[in-house]
Amino acid sequence: MVQAFDRLVGCGVGLVLLAGCQCLAVPFASCPEVTSAKAWVNRMPSIGDAPTKLIVSLQVEGDAPWMLTPAKADAEGELALDLVAGGNSVPGTVTYRQQQPAPLPETIRVTCQGNQIASIDEILIVQ
Repeated sequence: MVQAFDRLVGCGVGLVLLAGCQCLAVPFASCPEVTSAKAWVNRMPSIGDAPTKLIVSLQVEGDAPWMLTPAKADAEGELALDLVAGGNSVPGTVTYRQQQPAPLPETIRVTCQGNQIASIDEILIVQ
């Protein structure tokens, strides 16, 4: 009984390794080139009590969908975002929205696969 179980486990490990090799054969999406990076705070009047939003927008090359997700900031006063494959963005445009932080970040750093690909040092206030 123990030997039969060991054989099953051995076969399972072999299949897992084989499946792992197949997964690695799928290429990872390489990071797109950022052609424009902007950030602004939308303080335009709206209906109701909509909170003020900080919006970060990137223009990227290619048609693959991308999205920005929060990441760990390296310094105080920094907003860090990570560009990852996926999402439902319009081709060539990636947008991130969050309620306006107080105080506003001094800089916004965008990384992709561990490398910095954009930095925004000026955040416009739209009124």
